[in-house]
Amino acid sequence: MSAMYDRAGLETMAAPARPWYARLRFPLFVVVYAVAILAVPRVGVALGLDAEPVLPLLMMTQLALPLGVLLLAVWFLFFSGLWFSVKLVVVLFIGLAVAGANFFLIRKVEFTTREYGLVPIFHFVWDVAVRDRLAAQLENDKANPDALPKIDATVGPEDFACYRGRNYDGILQHITFETDWRTHAPKLLWSRPCDGGYSGIAVARNIAVTLEQRGKQEAVVCFDRATGRQSWVYAYGAFAKDVMGDGPRSTPAIHNGRIFTTGATGQLVCLDVEGKKLWDINILEDSQAKNIQWKMTGSPLIVGDLVIAHAGIDPDKPAGAALVAFEQATGKKRWAVGSRPAGYSSPQLAVFGDQAQILLFDGKGLVSYDPATQKELWSYPWETKYDMNNIQPVIVGGDKVFISSETDNGCALLHIKPPDADSAKWRVEPVWSNRNLGARFANPVTDGQRIFGLNGVGGVLVCLDAANGKALWKGERYGPGQMLLAGKTLLVVSDKGVASLLDAEAGKETELARLQVLDSKTKTWNTPAVAGDQLFVRNQDEIACWKLPRR
Repeated sequence: MSAMYDRAGLETMAAPARPWYARLRFPLFVVVYAVAILAVPRVGVALGLDAEPVLPLLMMTQLALPLGVLLLAVWFLFFSGLWFSVKLVVVLFIGLAVAGANFFLIRKVEFTTREYGLVPIFHFVWDVAVRDRLAAQLENDKANPDALPKIDATVGPEDFACYRGRNYDGILQHITFETDWRTHAPKLLWSRPCDGGYSGIAVARNIAVTLEQRGKQEAVVCFDRATGRQSWVYAYGAFAKDVMGDGPRSTPAIHNGRIFTTGATGQLVCLDVEGKKLWDINILEDSQAKNIQWKMTGSPLIVGDLVIAHAGIDPDKPAGAALVAFEQATGKKRWAVGSRPAGYSSPQLAVFGDQAQILLFDGKGLVSYDPATQKELWSYPWETKYDMNNIQPVIVGGDKVFISSETDNGCALLHIKPPDADSAKWRVEPVWSNRNLGARFANPVTDGQRIFGLNGVGGVLVCLDAANGKALWKGERYGPGQMLLAGKTLLVVSDKGVASLLDAEAGKETELARLQVLDSKTKTWNTPAVAGDQLFVRNQDEIACWKLPRR
């Protein structure tokens, strides 16, 4: 061992050389720590623990990976003890590898939500692109030129011609499902590729219509209901790009021989049933409004001879045109009202005390307008982070309305009281409010006694007592799915493309049947439709029609 000398010239013992692996203690600690932080919430979810009470903490765990990478980079550059040339080569290699993978291998990155936060979805170049499969499908249609039937868009009593059905409430009054799907199995009638967007499907007589993002164009697409073959497409230049998913978000409305759609950039379009444009207008430009963070999602509402659209405002200079009515036949603006910011809900028609009203769950809360006079009848404040009021108001018992949003707000049941001898004004009185259900963007449904909803980012199925808001039971996680109610059965379509049929009157979650209706690899956030005994489902890659057994 060589000798060393201190400043006084005295001989000292040489310090032992640090073993090479000692330098790796810090980076190994960072890796283990980051993996543990990311794993803990996933283990909790796997064990069935409720994530909602610690949701903010779980969302913060998403920082573990980027923070770990940053710490490793700092260690490597300043404390690893490696030669500068080695550091330079490694940094260049990693940089080129990441850039090359992003440019040559990854086609698109978007995100979905899970109980433990945002999860990236990578679309690689070797995956068959949707538009390639769509092009192949259209070529196949041309190669089999069987004549399509003459289009008939007459809306029948069992059709599903607008967002969430006839009354915008997700209630199927025309059908009772057969619950034994083993003996009476659902049948796939057709399935075909579609392009991006979160639009639902409107169905009338022999057509089904939806909105897609085809390249840089929004497209209104009409399919033959029986075969799924494309009858026509009307496309126009509009592209709403977002990390949570590109494309239009609203559902078409079919009425009186016309089709109305609202695009993600505010383009309100009126077509005839053959796909010919009758008129169009950009409601954002017309109302001098600004688009909201996650783009326009409100579906058009039919009221008499009008079509109603929700534009919102420009917060810096509101023009008093947050809610706008246009004549269906001509596109002429009949009236505009409101100086409230837009939410992500759709205008909805309701009746309280024999008074027809347009309800709007916008960025400030719930508001009601008289469609005849455009007078604001009443309002109830319900402010949410980022104006995230998404669901449709749920009418309970004829004189009450249920609202819900994020888990921070929870939910409330409001009693709507008309003018009387004691008050000349409409009154809104909370019956109850709690955090038992944060519906986010999964629309709840009610049978008048119970309220069913998917709670929080995990989409835990919750059944509330409508009278007092208490949770009667909690079920499994369905993610940001959607649901419809048919008599005594609840139909839930999960974000993984699974359709589950549940007993709506049982005292606990009771699953009667389930079926994988769409590919589980693509998130299914779109609202399903049931017309007759046919279930129409879609996501950003696929649209399918299933024949469900009925009693």
